[in-house]
Amino acid sequence: MEEAGLSKGRLSQLLDAGLPFGDTAARNLEDRLRLEPGYFDAMDAKTVEWAVRFDKLPPHLKSEWLRLVSMLTPPDPPPS
Repeated sequence: MEEAGLSKGRLSQLLDAGLPFGDTAARNLEDRLRLEPGYFDAMDAKTVEWAVRFDKLPPHLKSEWLRLVSMLTPPDPPPS
């Protein structure tokens, strides 16, 4: 919450799938969290909640999650 500069109540509003937030709120939050422009455009509220929680993990746990996910991700097809 500190990184986003938002109160717990406002963050809860933003994460509520029934209350989608607008472009201005999305762009402001992307700026505050130093995310790529458009980061929230393709995400639903649950995905955003998971992303925020993942970002708060200690580095060793993030690395382990990324390692596990890479094992589940199919390899890119060879170039044709």
